[in-house]
Amino acid sequence: MRYFFLFFVFFQMLSAQAQIKFDDFFVNKTLRFDYTRAGDKDTAMVFFEQLKQEPFWGGSHKNLIDKFDLGDYKLQVFDSISGQLIYSRGYSSLFPEWQETPEAKKLNRSFYESVVMPFPKNTVRLVLQERNRKNIFLPDFEIFINPLDYSIVKGNIFQFKTEKVYDSGNPAQKLDIVIIPEGYTEAEMAKYHTDSERFIKQFFKVSPFKEHADKVNFWTIDATSAESGTDIPGDSIWRNTILNTHFYTFYSERYLTTQDIKRVRDLAALVPYDQIYILVNTTKYGGGGVFNYYNLCSSDHKYSEQVFTHEFGHAFAALADEYAYEDSPAEERYDLSVETWQVNISTLADFDKKWKHLVDKNTPIPTPVTKKNIDKIGAFEGAGYVKKKIFRPTYNCKMRSNSTDEFCPVCHQAVLELLLFYSK
Repeated sequence: MRYFFLFFVFFQMLSAQAQIKFDDFFVNKTLRFDYTRAGDKDTAMVFFEQLKQEPFWGGSHKNLIDKFDLGDYKLQVFDSISGQLIYSRGYSSLFPEWQETPEAKKLNRSFYESVVMPFPKNTVRLVLQERNRKNIFLPDFEIFINPLDYSIVKGNIFQFKTEKVYDSGNPAQKLDIVIIPEGYTEAEMAKYHTDSERFIKQFFKVSPFKEHADKVNFWTIDATSAESGTDIPGDSIWRNTILNTHFYTFYSERYLTTQDIKRVRDLAALVPYDQIYILVNTTKYGGGGVFNYYNLCSSDHKYSEQVFTHEFGHAFAALADEYAYEDSPAEERYDLSVETWQVNISTLADFDKKWKHLVDKNTPIPTPVTKKNIDKIGAFEGAGYVKKKIFRPTYNCKMRSNSTDEFCPVCHQAVLELLLFYSK
């Protein structure tokens, strides 16, 4: 009886998803919900900022309900009349990263954030959820949105030339990536296009993208900055750029980000997009990737091409970093009684739900670093920024170092599944 009940619930979930037709609930535009998240190490509150209509929807018209359960947060959109879930996505932001910093123990701070969804035909209920340390999503904020509300902002302050530089077809059936220039002056637009072309070529040298190049579109936007480069606070270098990017995020020298989310979204809205990639005109090593939020990479370091796809692993597939550089206890970052939500690291609390099915029965778990094991899939200690008690699938991977340009089998499968999800 128990198995019949579980099958019935699963069948109902599949039926509900199958019944959602894009044209029944949405038009082919984007509704953007901007808000501020504020708090300290242990608390957070969401404050509404604005609603904005954008002219394109770059996402799938078929796969409207998220099935991956990734991210620190979740966006859910419900039809207000039937109560049916009609759109959902997991995502992350800089705020939970900041909460792990020493600064968060001392003061409150706010971060501007934004989520997007297809533009609804009728009133919807938008719900934001936050994942707790036990990996349970809890309601964080909700609002009813009437698409006819005249306070929804329309128009865009930016009017830059756009181009579809790699064309595989209809944005609704492809993964659309927009490359936004940062720190490129008007005189450097030719360099921006040359750099973009170089990175796109590198992107398609990496599996699974090279086998599925027909599932991806790339777009460019000729957005100019007043000055060349980016901010490097540790070296007292400040530049007037269009997206206000900077190194030394949270006092980490190579962490390259921006907190100007409003401008990032306004620029990206000039084209249909699923992923935002900010290409920063600098020779300094660094980058950043936030799941379903944005990617950043420096343009001219010798490892920039490797970093380009590494950061995409973060922002597209929510892959965790597999290196370890901190001596802090794993317990400070993770609840070791439950599994991590990132697919490529594990506490071993419930390894059956991770990549255990890929491990040879003769490979020990945890897996010692020996000549015999170095090319095997196992559970190697040291990942997710800590040296002990967190495990990664292989000895080396694109998510661990620049010495390889390949995703390990676990990361590869995660990226491939999302690529197929976005290209249907």
